[in-house]
Amino acid sequence: MKHIFAIYRREIWSLLVVPTGAIVAALFALACGIVFVAQVLNPSSIATMRPVFDLSAWLLLLLCPAITMRLVAEERRIGTWELLLASPATSFEIVKGKFLAAWTFLFLILLSTFPLVFVLEFYSSVDYGAIASGYLGLFLLGGAVIATGLFVSTTTTSQTVAYLVTTFFWITLSLSTKVLPNYVPTRFADSIFALDPDLRTGAFSIGLIDTANIVYFISITFSIGWITIIAVDATRRLKVSSWKVCVSSILLLVALISVNNVSMHSSARIRIDATGTRAYTLSDQTSNLLESLEKPWKIVVLIDDSTVAKPVIQQVDEVLRRYKEGSSHIAVERINPANPSSISQYEALLQDLMELYGDELTKAEIAIDAAVVSFKEFMVFASSTSAWAEQVAGLATNSQEQETLTTIASSLALLGSDGGLILNEVTKAMQVDASQPLPQIHVARDILVAATGQWSQELAEVAWWLSSGRSTQLVSICADKVSPFEKMAVQLAKSDDALRLLGDIELGQLAMQLATGEGAIIISPDGATMIPATLIFPRTGIAQETTAIDQRFRGEQIISSAMRSLQSSVHPTVVFVHAEAGSLLGRRQNNVDLWAAKGLLETSRFGVAQWIPAEEPRPSLPDGPIVWVVIPPSSRAGLTPSPREQSLLDATALLILEDEPVLLNLQPSLLPRYGQKDPWVNIVEGIGLSVDTEQVLVEQVATGPNRVEVQRSQMIEDMHSDHLIARGVSGRQLFLPFPIRVSGGEPLIMIEATEDHWLDANWELKMVDSTGKSSINEQVQIASAIEHENGSRAVVIGSGGWLFSWAADRVVSLGGNQIAMVNPGNNELLLASVEWLLGLDDWIAASPIGQQTSRVSGLSPIAYFVWTIALVLGVPFLMVFASAVTLLRRSRG
Repeated sequence: MKHIFAIYRREIWSLLVVPTGAIVAALFALACGIVFVAQVLNPSSIATMRPVFDLSAWLLLLLCPAITMRLVAEERRIGTWELLLASPATSFEIVKGKFLAAWTFLFLILLSTFPLVFVLEFYSSVDYGAIASGYLGLFLLGGAVIATGLFVSTTTTSQTVAYLVTTFFWITLSLSTKVLPNYVPTRFADSIFALDPDLRTGAFSIGLIDTANIVYFISITFSIGWITIIAVDATRRLKVSSWKVCVSSILLLVALISVNNVSMHSSARIRIDATGTRAYTLSDQTSNLLESLEKPWKIVVLIDDSTVAKPVIQQVDEVLRRYKEGSSHIAVERINPANPSSISQYEALLQDLMELYGDELTKAEIAIDAAVVSFKEFMVFASSTSAWAEQVAGLATNSQEQETLTTIASSLALLGSDGGLILNEVTKAMQVDASQPLPQIHVARDILVAATGQWSQELAEVAWWLSSGRSTQLVSICADKVSPFEKMAVQLAKSDDALRLLGDIELGQLAMQLATGEGAIIISPDGATMIPATLIFPRTGIAQETTAIDQRFRGEQIISSAMRSLQSSVHPTVVFVHAEAGSLLGRRQNNVDLWAAKGLLETSRFGVAQWIPAEEPRPSLPDGPIVWVVIPPSSRAGLTPSPREQSLLDATALLILEDEPVLLNLQPSLLPRYGQKDPWVNIVEGIGLSVDTEQVLVEQVATGPNRVEVQRSQMIEDMHSDHLIARGVSGRQLFLPFPIRVSGGEPLIMIEATEDHWLDANWELKMVDSTGKSSINEQVQIASAIEHENGSRAVVIGSGGWLFSWAADRVVSLGGNQIAMVNPGNNELLLASVEWLLGLDDWIAASPIGQQTSRVSGLSPIAYFVWTIALVLGVPFLMVFASAVTLLRRSRG
């Protein structure tokens, strides 16, 4: 160990003072800094170091050979190698000392990128687990490359040869493993892919620590290190049997392959998801909700741990802990129904629900029991009366009367014999057992309502028939039975009314949901609701082989929405009004649909419906407030509105006339160019605003050297408005295609004036020409909110496609199963606008949607410029400067 340390100290000092080391470190820091400021340090970009790690993996294949090329080759060239071999140090000690020195220097090079992490932390919340995983992957890759370079350096006196051979080997290995699978049978493809160092480090860069990848790099490092020791022994003129070297090398290769094969087997392989290590923070919306709680609430999660991926369970548990920490009025509990030790907890939960809905349960049981008694009496009545009807049918001389009496007799006889089946279903719904922990009261009620309601009506009709125009032979016989039929009809009708008066039976709905066995139950002082397990615990059906999808923001969104629905008596509905053929609420080609918007609103406990005025009258909707979201046609044929568009115009005008809350979206139009007034302008004027549908706000951006592109959309992060809606959306990237100017009301979204923005009337051309552009010199308003004196509200947004799934539901992959929404502001704008239109101002706040992944925020243009200079030029300059000062002091010494 003494000799290893002496060689290590000598080599690390050499690497630190020679210019080569400083140049390598400076080049690495320069390249990483450029990628960081270009792809990571941008407003609203995802706070991840993955682009830097991906580049660094390739840089190490080029730079690590520069570290090792002089370790032995230079000493052999200048003649100090023989002196080292003559020392008491063994070949093992020489190799290990030099390798550890080079590996330490690599560690110092990686440290030079730590300022990037510190800057990213300043503007976002960094996931340190994923970053540590990325650095671990680079460190292991660098160790394998350094071991290879050290071996090559022992076989040559030329530093150039040592560098080129090492670099060529690793680049060839990486590229060939990507190409060869296309030219070999598929059964060999996985084996070739397993050799790819790029794929191995790629897993680390997304935050997945895989023991198979660790074994891959360590085994290569160890094996090549052993070969290097043999090579050093050979330079010492030690006699080494060629046969022994060949056999040992073959055995080493077999061992290397075997170890890696074993490490790839699922039973010996461990995967650690290092992502999501940063503590989760609840959104402003949820924090406001928790602060408003004044009475005890409880969140109980029912889940069989063995059926859900462990990372997902951990994420949900973390969100629940945040709820508990956020309010002293919330208790959190997780129960495994499949675990016998949880029976007492489960029974306590059922008892809590029974006590909470005790009055409802008592009233329902009384009504159901009374209906069962009435139905049993009806069965007795049916059995006895069916014989009478059959006997009277034999006396009838009129074929029509005979046929009617026969039908009555058969129907009553069937009920008398099989009516017990109906009561059996009622009993089944009311029983409690392991598969049905609570009585399904609403099922029992619905069964009895269907039976009593139908038969009360039919008995009343039979009584009327018996008393109306019967033949002479039957008139007196039928008259005697009118009263019993009427009495039984009234008795069943009373039971039917009592059952219907129960209304929505919440305990019955909970009972049906509990029968599924899993989910999350939210218990408030006044009621409870259950969230299905499929919403919180998605099951992929495959083993966890990569990083897990971050479900924390989704869990918060669903739980907070459920709590808010229990807390508030408001149950709003959002109706999308459009003129398209067919539903927009389902999936459509190219994602030109409202599928994502529908899912968002339903998750937030809003009712969702649609209205196509050209095809149907205004729909009948549940009681509660309604917001009408108008989607304009995406295209128009001709200079006059089509019948479908005219129906939409008429419906929108009527909604505005009735002071309904309307979210109106607008598209640009070609009509003003031909001297025609856009009919949508008239609609907007009816609200009290004005809009210019002739021109679209465009922006010129540089896409390459001497190349610019005109974009007909806006990516917005700052709304530049103090309105409640704007404050709830600001900081979340918003995408608005074909934005147009809206004037009047209270501004919601303002676009800052720059020399690259202008209003263009030729927006429909495939390539918009910037020649003759007239840059705007003041802010352009593209969304507005207005509240009239009578309290009615409306929102107008000068963009028509921002609600469609292709814009609002765009995602980007972060590697593994991790994804992030590209435009979370679109969803935030929809939610905030709907809540404001409903007068639910207290609900408006930043929701969990934008917290799916951390993003860069608060970065000003000046700060970006300063950090670019500091990171791209400052850090590499300091390294070179420190090396130059050291060299200068050594030369003077």
